[in-house]
Amino acid sequence: MKIRIDQKQLADAARRAHRRLPNNPPAPIMGGLILEAADTGAVTLSGFDYETSTRSTLDATVLEPGVVVVSGRMLADVTAALPAGPVDLVGDDYHLEVSTPGNQFQLPVMARNDYPALPEAPAASGAVDGAGFAAAVVHAALVAMPQKDAVGRFEAFGGVSVAAVDGTLWVRASDSYRMVQYALPWADADGSLLVPAPDLAATAKALDGGPVTIGFPAPGKGVASLSNEAVTVTGRCIATDFPDITRLFPSKDGARGKATFDATELTAAVKRAGLVNESDVKPIRIAFDIEGATVSGGSGGPSGRTRIDADHEDLDGFEICYRPGYLASVIAPVDGAVDMWFSTPTKPALVEPADGDTYRAVLMPVRV
Repeated sequence: MKIRIDQKQLADAARRAHRRLPNNPPAPIMGGLILEAADTGAVTLSGFDYETSTRSTLDATVLEPGVVVVSGRMLADVTAALPAGPVDLVGDDYHLEVSTPGNQFQLPVMARNDYPALPEAPAASGAVDGAGFAAAVVHAALVAMPQKDAVGRFEAFGGVSVAAVDGTLWVRASDSYRMVQYALPWADADGSLLVPAPDLAATAKALDGGPVTIGFPAPGKGVASLSNEAVTVTGRCIATDFPDITRLFPSKDGARGKATFDATELTAAVKRAGLVNESDVKPIRIAFDIEGATVSGGSGGPSGRTRIDADHEDLDGFEICYRPGYLASVIAPVDGAVDMWFSTPTKPALVEPADGDTYRAVLMPVRV
């Protein structure tokens, strides 16, 4: 193999692919990346950890086609350290030589036959705005149940659900205490995927910056794909259906009352109240009166409270408690005013931006 390629492009692709490889691979070959130059002039850099595969398409001059497998860490480190400009790569059965004027490295080559076959990406189902999709997925992943807890009947809660239905792309996640839902524009085929939350968040962030093409799993298959012009990422889907959490969203008509807060002000008050709690699982309290609301924390020792403005209806004398981190997390995506509908101190509240309906959340209170 003999190719010439731009240093920045190669370094970016190697860094991106290496990040998805396991830190402690079960076998040395699984710490490797595949560099392949085809006689058609196409060059790809690929990696796989049995869960997620990454394929980058690179612009390069192919002088001789070929394929090598080299350490992902070494390739990422070496190419990042090289000066800007063209890089020459020459590979044989023993080494990959990486060189620029005045610099030359030899990286050992691994056995290509020992590398597992990469999964085939499903056909493209449609495309979505990458920035909006990344923001929704990354936030949903924070709400999803931690992987160590997502077992048995809770397995689906360890993932982020993406479902295209009748012109809307729904992004959903829950840990059974919080539920979030985003509605994004979608003009293509229906389908759905459920991918472990950390994996999908990492992929969405890596592809942010332009349109993202989604390939929903084919019937009977367990692999989904996300891609942009340069990178295709496949991921294993969780082998269960995501529950219909929309039926658990409280009805506004059944609420005792609604309160409107400034999202930034409420978040700051919640964080201040949580400072005097013994631990992050101890609740803070929101109490309403005619003039607004008080957010307080602490009990039996340090305590603190903050008065905030709250335009509310039928909530005078109402009190409710939440874990501060959970409350802050469901408010975080809202820029400006946030509406909250309350029914009783023991039933979930509905959270929405005051100026739109593309994001909704549900939060369970803490019984005290």
